[in-house]
Amino acid sequence: ETGSGKTTQVAQYLLEEAAETNTPVYIICTQPRRISAIGVAERVAAERGEKVGQGVVGYTIRGETKACSETRLLFCTTGVLLRRLEEDPTLVGVTHVLVDEVHERTIEGDFLLMALQALVKGDRTGLSVCMMSATMD
Repeated sequence: ETGSGKTTQVAQYLLEEAAETNTPVYIICTQPRRISAIGVAERVAAERGEKVGQGVVGYTIRGETKACSETRLLFCTTGVLLRRLEEDPTLVGVTHVLVDEVHERTIEGDFLLMALQALVKGDRTGLSVCMMSATMD
């Protein structure tokens, strides 16, 4: 359902669970557009009482990164994650990938889903993939 908090809350629930269980976590949440990645990162950081790139929440878009060594939740565009997969095909250290707005079908988005499916079905353990959408037809 639209407005239910998928984009801003699901990743925070994962962060909270990891903190409570003292479990290492690194979450990548994809957004279809640059402005979405920046805006959502700013919103989530504000909800957590921090500044983007100076704590747990960061973002990466083409040509710009606001993240630090403490970052555990990285918002990025679909293209950024595809490029990362080229350099790091098993997403070392990543525990969760949240693909947001999955209903917005693009070639890039479909390719990302195929790459993630192959990764999860392959030898990569410890990676959870969640697809989020307000509508699924």
